[in-house]
Amino acid sequence: MGRKISLSLFAAFLACTTVFSQELPEIRTGHPRMFFNADTWPEVNKRAHGRAREALDKLLADVDKMTDNPVAENTGAPDMQYGRQADGSIISNGHSPIVEVKEFGKEAAKCALAWRFTGDDEYLQKAKKMLGVSIAAYTEATANRRPVNWYSTGRILALCAYDWIYEALSPEERRGYIVPLLEHVRLVQGSAGLKIPRQPDGNKSTGFYGMASLLWYAGLAAYGDGFDDELAETFLKDGYQKEIEMLEYRNESAGDDGGHSTPALNYAGGAYPFAHFNFFHTYLSATGKNIAEDYPGLGLFPNWVWWLWIHDDEKGYVRHHGLGDIYHDTNVHGYLLWGHMAQYIHFFKNSNPEAARLASVLMTYFKKQQFDDTFPVYPFLIETSRPASEKDVMKVERASLKARYFESFGQLFMRSGWGPEATYCSFTGGTPGGMQHKQFDEGSFTIYKYDHLALDTGERGKQNDLNLRYYYGQSVAHNVFLVHKPGEKLPFYWGPKSDRPEDEFNYGGMTGVSSDMVGFETGKDFTYAAVDLAKAYGDKVTEATRQFVFVYPNYFIVYDRVTSSDPSYNKEWLLHMKNKPVVKGNLTRFDSHGGRLFCETFLPQDARIEKVGGPGHEFQVGERNFEINPKVMKKYQQTADRIGRGPYTGAWRIELKAPENQAEVRFLNVLTAASSAAAHQVGAKYSSDAQYDCITLTVKGKKMTFRFNRTGEIGGTVTIGKQTRALVDKVQPQAGIIYE
Repeated sequence: MGRKISLSLFAAFLACTTVFSQELPEIRTGHPRMFFNADTWPEVNKRAHGRAREALDKLLADVDKMTDNPVAENTGAPDMQYGRQADGSIISNGHSPIVEVKEFGKEAAKCALAWRFTGDDEYLQKAKKMLGVSIAAYTEATANRRPVNWYSTGRILALCAYDWIYEALSPEERRGYIVPLLEHVRLVQGSAGLKIPRQPDGNKSTGFYGMASLLWYAGLAAYGDGFDDELAETFLKDGYQKEIEMLEYRNESAGDDGGHSTPALNYAGGAYPFAHFNFFHTYLSATGKNIAEDYPGLGLFPNWVWWLWIHDDEKGYVRHHGLGDIYHDTNVHGYLLWGHMAQYIHFFKNSNPEAARLASVLMTYFKKQQFDDTFPVYPFLIETSRPASEKDVMKVERASLKARYFESFGQLFMRSGWGPEATYCSFTGGTPGGMQHKQFDEGSFTIYKYDHLALDTGERGKQNDLNLRYYYGQSVAHNVFLVHKPGEKLPFYWGPKSDRPEDEFNYGGMTGVSSDMVGFETGKDFTYAAVDLAKAYGDKVTEATRQFVFVYPNYFIVYDRVTSSDPSYNKEWLLHMKNKPVVKGNLTRFDSHGGRLFCETFLPQDARIEKVGGPGHEFQVGERNFEINPKVMKKYQQTADRIGRGPYTGAWRIELKAPENQAEVRFLNVLTAASSAAAHQVGAKYSSDAQYDCITLTVKGKKMTFRFNRTGEIGGTVTIGKQTRALVDKVQPQAGIIYE
């Protein structure tokens, strides 16, 4: 009976696989062929006993500490919890935490490497035990419809272990390992129909660390071994197709600027790159070709990291703007980025030497200069002893370019310089839509001067807090304007769902995540951006635009035009901060860790400024405060107390409320970023005429007047000294690595 079911499911799998359109390259016969092969092994072994000796010593020490009797755990049926949290939230099926299976795929791979590097039979026997126990765990867990792990990492490494010790196995041992591994990979695919909860399938637009990513590696491990060649070849072909689709999507997402897949650094600079690095490595070892060079956009990733990096005086990690589904505890990230930069140098040093040089410079700023342990083979594959030249470092640190617009992401990064006293800003606009971990934040901005001042707020918490769905991802958590349409449904965002019907109404925010950037330019005096936000706000507006100007080194002009389809839709302009603001008349001021931000409001002239926040109201949406899990906040506060800054989840905001029952509203605010010792904001002067709303600034003796069209086309003029010209109505092209 079991055999009949297996054949039936196999037929279903074949029927549901992707139509293969890419020609499978010639795969080398024999083992090993995953990450290295018989031809490249001597160099890998030489590096391990030479420049990577420290990594080898650590590997051997780790293996020596491993148990001789591994025991798998947590392979039984999952206990799906439907519990209620302290804040009233419900853990839904889709977000129920499930204890992952204790398996030994990584341990098996480490033992296999230790054996190859030393020839010690004890390590070989250990690898066999780890592999056998892991395979049994995979089999039992899948039979119980229990997810092994959210990631495919351990199973990829188990397949590698099989490949790396293949030569030392008898035919019976080979069959005993690879056949159940192939069966497990088949069963965890969505086409098998098991519907295992909390098990991501994975597609080209995700991190591609779900179950679909196993196909290429399972097929490559088993290809031509004579045990289940038909299934192995099917996996190899389908896996190859999916890998290519993933690369094409990421390459297109990167465009001619850099980045890939998602605007959130913790994903794009976290586990996501493993998917393309591992395919690059294994394609190279299996075919002899560096396929990375066919995807030049991916080679520009160091450029994106450089521009989103706030280079303050606390080196050792990337301080960022907090965009997308990233954690706002310290607004720092980077434990994987040193290794990622090394990978980009490895694969793109010939096809894009400038990007490789930039990556080598960025590597010098990390304190922890070693590979993460996720894939233990990396240190032995990649040469990391290429120090950046002093010339390259100076080229980066003295770059005169003040802004870079990443069109594929809709992210604009601006800075007055690249050092601890510089002013940094991000602006979101022109996002094409459909990107992973993108929030309802079109037109939002952040500002950093000595500390994070204008914040992107909220928090993921433990991913079962209501803050995730009802605040953190929604427009109310960002520096945007709101248009309140009574009864409007809350747009979908991931996270557990509240059982209170009133929580399902949109609090004035966007209903879409895309917009159109209609103007961008950067020059020696200022950077300008103009975005049409109508697509983001939907049918509740007939007009929604934002024009944003960064006048170097510290001044910002934000001009918004919003016309609602119904005059009764109230409108508010938001600015988020960590500490309680001081409001006097039309001037708002607040401080944070040595930085100060002034916000002077000019329009609407009869607007009302209200402070929202403080204990019990930090994440207020209407009448409800969507608090973050208290345990999470306690941990964040302990970190903040230790380092003397943060957390950056937000606690206060000002709501600039336009007069009610006005369809057409104009918001005009001028912000000044300064040190906390600054007594005054920039001396901005407002004027208007029949066509324009105008702001005049004098910066370092230079007078500048920006005139914004009050109606009609998005645009205006700028006068600097005696010269007047139009603000641009197109996007200034930028491509590749630019320093000036």
